[in-house]
Amino acid sequence: MAIDDLYDRDFYVWTQEQAAALRAAAKAGGRSNAVEWERVAEEVEDLGKRDLREASSYVALIIEHMLKLAWTRREEPKGGWRAEIIRFQGVLELVMTATLRAKIEADMERLHRIATRDAKASFDVHEPDTPRDETLRWTLEEVLGDDASAG
Repeated sequence: MAIDDLYDRDFYVWTQEQAAALRAAAKAGGRSNAVEWERVAEEVEDLGKRDLREASSYVALIIEHMLKLAWTRREEPKGGWRAEIIRFQGVLELVMTATLRAKIEADMERLHRIATRDAKASFDVHEPDTPRDETLRWTLEEVLGDDASAG
């Protein structure tokens, strides 16, 4: 697979490979005094990590909204939460790659815990007496809207 193709197809993997290549070039003596190779490699690597953090954050936000939809007794906030879920799914569609998908899939339990904590905090303020099923879980496909049973 050509490097250009990998850049377009899976930016996260491209950043990790490029960082490794920069480090290898620096160790092999391909240094220029004007380039801080290790820092450049870290910055390139962090570009991919940024996408992973962003995607994970949006997945947690979607789960939080799905929990709120499942828990609430009120009608009024539901439309806003549904609209935000759709907007967050759109952002994820722009950044999600197969590699990020696999990493997030492996992290779903932690993302559910984060989302549950945040949804609970909101409900403690706005709907303190509403019962909450904190065991609710969704698949990544449901969260992304790839499954007809989502949301």
